[in-house]
Amino acid sequence: MSADELSPEDVWPVPPSWMFGCTTCARLYRSMREIQDAMAELFLTGERGVDWDPMDSGPGSRIRLARHMAAEHLGLLPDWAPGCERCGDHRLRLARSAKTELSASAALVAAEHRAAHLFVPPRGLGLV
Repeated sequence: MSADELSPEDVWPVPPSWMFGCTTCARLYRSMREIQDAMAELFLTGERGVDWDPMDSGPGSRIRLARHMAAEHLGLLPDWAPGCERCGDHRLRLARSAKTELSASAALVAAEHRAAHLFVPPRGLGLV
């Protein structure tokens, strides 16, 4: 597949420079990309029908980075993306849970999703 055959939905965004000023962000991002690259290589070259990531380390690595960013860099996260269906879902969930015990949990998950916009391709945002 050539670069002009790639869908914009599959292109990994260039993360903001502030992420690399944080050693934890940089370490988690590097780990996430190494896992992603290894899984992509196995998917392309490995035996068909095999789950090359049975422990879901790819999605887990994205969630770990997003959780760190939501906890430590909340003020640097992007706003809600108007065209993102998941952003809309998170906003509704936040509004519904505003006065319940679930509000802190819903806020964390919503912030994780906003963080993922910085380093996950649009098609992969459904996982975070």
